[in-house]
Amino acid sequence: MNADADRSVIPRDDPQHDEIRRAGVQRIVQQRLIRHLFESARSTLLIGLLVACVVFYAVWRTAGSSHIALWLVGVVVVTVLRLMSLSVLQRRLGDREARVIGYAYAATAFVAGSTWAAIALFDSPSHPVGARLMILLTLVSMPVASLSSNATHLPAYYAFTLPIFTSMFYWAWTLIPEMAFEFTLLALSYIALVSIMANRYNQNLKRSLIREIENEMLLHEVNSMNEELHRLAYQDPLTGLSNRRSFEESTNLLIRRRRNTDQLALMLIDLDKFKSINDTLGHAAGDAVLIELSRRIAHNSRISEVVAQTQMDAARIGGDEFIVVYRLDASIPVEPLATRILEALMAPMAFGNEMCNPGVSIGIAIAPTHANELESLLRAADAAMYAAKSAGGGRFVIAPTAGDADRAAEAAD
Repeated sequence: MNADADRSVIPRDDPQHDEIRRAGVQRIVQQRLIRHLFESARSTLLIGLLVACVVFYAVWRTAGSSHIALWLVGVVVVTVLRLMSLSVLQRRLGDREARVIGYAYAATAFVAGSTWAAIALFDSPSHPVGARLMILLTLVSMPVASLSSNATHLPAYYAFTLPIFTSMFYWAWTLIPEMAFEFTLLALSYIALVSIMANRYNQNLKRSLIREIENEMLLHEVNSMNEELHRLAYQDPLTGLSNRRSFEESTNLLIRRRRNTDQLALMLIDLDKFKSINDTLGHAAGDAVLIELSRRIAHNSRISEVVAQTQMDAARIGGDEFIVVYRLDASIPVEPLATRILEALMAPMAFGNEMCNPGVSIGIAIAPTHANELESLLRAADAAMYAAKSAGGGRFVIAPTAGDADRAAEAAD
């Protein structure tokens, strides 16, 4: 189960949210630890192979024992196999649980540790002191040398070092029995110290990763909250259309960028008798009517061959008021577009067994015919919309121009 998906449906103040968050963090930490292990493993294996060659040469040159070549062959074969398995495990890390992949790697580490530990079998009291010290130094140094890579995944670290620690006791009790007890105490102290170092290294790395991941999650949550706040600031939550603030910003931009060959048609749409819909069908039906009207506004504006050549923005600016602005070519009349929108909005709506016949009144103002700033256009469209309502609703009215008013006055005289 995805931790992000779980958090999206569980309230933040619910204790289960924190539990899921912690579980998600632990999974990510485990995966990153394994990735870190793999990233350093290849170079560690190659360096280990180089060290094995140096040890072989030093022991062979001083002790003259050719049998140690068998040990070197074993180290080379195991290293090559581990490099091959490393590529396979890296490819499967994204598909399987990181912990399972880590244990598979730990199994290869145990084989490698056993190979390194086997060098104790090639020591002999008859060898020169230099050769014996080289073998002992190899056994003692490998747990520390592997700490920075294998300690990122403690099972891998202990799988690698356990055979080596065991070989130290074998080396003491079979090759220096006169000092075996003292050497065992010293070896136990060394093992305890190295184990403490490995655990501290692992815990420090985990804490660092947890802080890093929690910071990433916090940044993601802050960005998500900012996006949500931005959406709420510019979008109507019920219909998904722009709100008044967003509409005003985009329309003012359209007005500033309007070309001389363009006209802006602003349509103010008001739902007739919306209160009666709420009273008779309920507020849920009223919300459904608003949502359906917003869908029809957007849908019919976009599929119309007239509007397909234009830019359009729509918004809900009040309880039952919508506003749409179109940028049209100056040669395109507004009336066919207004008729199409009016007919689409007044089509019957079904709510279960109930039918609703919404009525709308539309007031239209045009830039630059009526005004060149948004506030004046809104006032003109608002007056035209109330004129449509006064005439019985279910119609659109285009705001009169100054010339229309003069001609009306002359006709009255």
